[in-house]
Amino acid sequence: MLTALFAGLSIGFGSGVAPGPLTGLAISTTLRSGLGSGFRIAIAPLISDSVIILLSLTLVAQLPEGAITVLGIVGAIVVFAFGSEILWSAYKMHSDEVHMDSKGSSRLQRLPLIAQGGLINFLNPAPWIFWITAGSTILLGFWRESPTQAVVFLLAFYLTLVGAKVAIVVALAATRHRMSARTYRLILMASGILLLITAVVLIFTHVLR
Repeated sequence: MLTALFAGLSIGFGSGVAPGPLTGLAISTTLRSGLGSGFRIAIAPLISDSVIILLSLTLVAQLPEGAITVLGIVGAIVVFAFGSEILWSAYKMHSDEVHMDSKGSSRLQRLPLIAQGGLINFLNPAPWIFWITAGSTILLGFWRESPTQAVVFLLAFYLTLVGAKVAIVVALAATRHRMSARTYRLILMASGILLLITAVVLIFTHVLR
């Protein structure tokens, strides 16, 4: 149970604070239109990810046990690479203001805000890569041990994934300034280290056991 909770919290937090299109859109929308608008962007994964998870689980569930084990190894590597990429992003951050990629947001401005966030998240390859490799194999592994563990992992993951984005939006709306690069760099470093630890834990608890 603790392994499921730790995996969900750490991976979700790392995904929530990582630079990317959805986080960038949430920040730019908050600075432009305020807390309510940024909040609607931040909760978009609760809608778009349901389709991604369902399709990924359907695909992975049909694979033989050996293939799932191999995919689990690939998934742990993906989590490790994700953590390394976040640490590298923190290392490269030198500007005085937080800057995150929000490409494509201008093309979506005519859509409702939550639809903008959902579409950007759905078209972003990162959630698909995560759920086809790491996410689905982790979830299935916990499900085979106990459905309760799978539920704990999923709830913890989305609590911190969405919670981290909401926290960034709230902080920006409250201060009306961009978060300092120093603060955001420390957050990125912490989440990157957590993901590296999580990748090692996943190898030992779900692949090498």
